[in-house]
Amino acid sequence: MRHIVLWGAVAIAIGAALACSSSSSEPTEEPPVDPNAEGGTGAQLPPSGVTPQGPAGTGALTGLPCDVQAVLEDRCLACHSGKIAVPLLTYDDLMKKSTVDPTKTLAQLAAERIKSKTSPMPPPPAEPPDADEIKTFEDWVAAGTPKGAQCTDPPPPAPDGGTTGDGGADAGDAGSKCTSGKTWAGGNTGSPLMHPGAACNACHQVMGGPNLRIAGTIYTAAHEPNDCDGKGPPPALTVVITDKNGKVTNLPVNAAGNFFTRAKITAPYKAKVTDGTKTRAMTGSVTAGDCNSCHTEAGANGAPGRVMAP
Repeated sequence: MRHIVLWGAVAIAIGAALACSSSSSEPTEEPPVDPNAEGGTGAQLPPSGVTPQGPAGTGALTGLPCDVQAVLEDRCLACHSGKIAVPLLTYDDLMKKSTVDPTKTLAQLAAERIKSKTSPMPPPPAEPPDADEIKTFEDWVAAGTPKGAQCTDPPPPAPDGGTTGDGGADAGDAGSKCTSGKTWAGGNTGSPLMHPGAACNACHQVMGGPNLRIAGTIYTAAHEPNDCDGKGPPPALTVVITDKNGKVTNLPVNAAGNFFTRAKITAPYKAKVTDGTKTRAMTGSVTAGDCNSCHTEAGANGAPGRVMAP
């Protein structure tokens, strides 16, 4: 597979956590305005029920250190991709002077806002970044915001998803359909089976679900619509994440094809999907953990489509 960024299923209670619906991404009403957003007049936030678009995170060619890039991708870019709020996609973006306080760069302002009690970023109902993520960003700013070298391995050009082992040929290129024939109908009630296919990290940031480090959905075909159940057992599938330090994290795939984790994963990382016999592995490495933001129905940011089972 050219470009897998993944979610991993672990036993966490997401209870009443909110997540994105599969409704049209086109707003049906004027979005609310965050009066504390960078830019003076505030940034428009998606109205409830509108699916936020996931970030285009790979860590490639941004000029940012990998750990800083990962924080931005997983906690900020759901809004700060330039479509809703001021872009924070690259080193140059972060080095621009704030229009709110021209004595500070956006990086310096962001380091203050992520800990602010009065005007936090991300704004409620989003949870603040985890403590280690805040420290990563603060330490980078305190060190003088040094540039980072490209830390990911871009995938080689390929017209299809690619496979390793005996994973078989890619499927579903003839057109999009719900292969499982099962669709999530539970709305935004908290469940590990909810909204397969949606960009969960981005959605949780906007709508107030728990912070996820890696999250995604496994399918049997390359082009499947949001809210369509993916590939659940049998056989049991496992998403295997290997991070920068060689730490291996195994994430089980649930009945909806979903996998997710809140455990710390040090970027960049690689991933593969295995059923114990066959394996489908990503080529290259990535920093963002919101798999479905790239592995969309049609494919985005270099991904050919959905994350697929071997």
